[in-house]
Amino acid sequence: MNWRRKWGLLIVVMLVAYLLFSGNRGLWNLYKLHAEKQQLLEQNARLQSDINRYQTEYQTYSKDSSAIEKQAREELNLVKPGETVYKFGKTDAH
Repeated sequence: MNWRRKWGLLIVVMLVAYLLFSGNRGLWNLYKLHAEKQQLLEQNARLQSDINRYQTEYQTYSKDSSAIEKQAREELNLVKPGETVYKFGKTDAH
């Protein structure tokens, strides 16, 4: 191979490498876009799960007012007027 042919081949190889790994449609960009798509699909699945759970809670609370009262008592430590609350701690079984 003469030197012109070697340089020509080298330039073609470098040009192909540049086109593959750079620009909007390069392999590296496509790899990053694929990884981002996977992350977004996972996030979408988690959010859909949250939506389903919140819809279930909404349906429960809209149908049963005692469920709202129970939730308030457990999370906010609310009591009815005149009510006495006794709390017992856990004991070790030693």
